[in-house]
Amino acid sequence: MSTSSTADAAGLPRPVDQVWTTFLSALEALPADARLLLLLHDVAGASIEELMPLLGLPAAECRQRLEAAHACLRAHARHLGAPPACP
Repeated sequence: MSTSSTADAAGLPRPVDQVWTTFLSALEALPADARLLLLLHDVAGASIEELMPLLGLPAAECRQRLEAAHACLRAHARHLGAPPACP
């Protein structure tokens, strides 16, 4: 008997897959520009200084938008069943 790589022996989703699905759902809740900023900074490691010309924004605005994206992800994590609207 074989099981899917995303399910345990009982056929239930593995916790790691649930976390990944929740994270992807939270990312999708972000507006496209916030998602881009977060992924470039937090995942790809781009600095605020590198993001400024790309986004056409001053450093303070980049930082403010990044913090708003982080806040939205935190809010989404607290409301897993019904995610809040993100700015």
